[in-house]
Amino acid sequence: MGTKGGLGKRCFIELSRDRADYCSKGKTILTTDVCVEYTSARFRAGNVKGEFPIAVMRNEEQEIWDQVFLLNLFGCSEEPLDNLKIQKIVFISEDEARKIKLAAAHFPFFRYNLGPYSKVLANDVRKLEDFGFIDPETKHPTERGEYILAYVKECTSTSKQATTVLEILKGVCTEYRYTRSSDLVDIVYNRSVSVVGLNGEVMKVRDIPPCIDILFPVEERLAEPIRFPKELVSDLQTEFSLSAEDLDPNNPVNIKLAREAMSRALSA
Repeated sequence: MGTKGGLGKRCFIELSRDRADYCSKGKTILTTDVCVEYTSARFRAGNVKGEFPIAVMRNEEQEIWDQVFLLNLFGCSEEPLDNLKIQKIVFISEDEARKIKLAAAHFPFFRYNLGPYSKVLANDVRKLEDFGFIDPETKHPTERGEYILAYVKECTSTSKQATTVLEILKGVCTEYRYTRSSDLVDIVYNRSVSVVGLNGEVMKVRDIPPCIDILFPVEERLAEPIRFPKELVSDLQTEFSLSAEDLDPNNPVNIKLAREAMSRALSA
């Protein structure tokens, strides 16, 4: 679901297949399909584990950085990370960076059953798996993932903000490397954070009401971690959009395209 116009700062919508309840009442956003009233960053989803249309005001460069950020997360982790631990590590990293007015990434988190949860993060991890950038079992970067990290290394290593973000990420990974996911949930529950959905009120995660936005980087006026050159953005967009099937030389579609290209070249 996309957006148009200038109404509403926030556009992060999750709809369940069978129902969607308002978290509360209030603001208006304009989407391509419908104008809806809301205050929280989303409708309360009836089943967060399901597939929902999501619209988040990340621009192309921010979305690319978020995937590079995740590849760095999986690259610095020696252990296979389960989804629960991924959520907590990313949340802590974003919250630590936010303390110095820096966006570590652009994943919005709201209060859910086991603390902070980001559907956008879950979808990005799934995409990296499906497109062959990380191994579904170990979560370690594949050859394609390592290629991306090497391709952006010059940019990330010369950006002070990006270097700071990746140092924060590495520090969080190191600190909680041997912490079980269930124990990390308790650690995050006892963490005091500024709650964007409550006008910045500082409180422990366990005391935050359900469905309240905790962290929403794209509207918190945080410094960006990096500015990629336009050519690099275009290259990375293309790379992240290609599935493993698109790159398979044995794929009949690819064979056909290759033969057509060869025929055109020979007839020129």
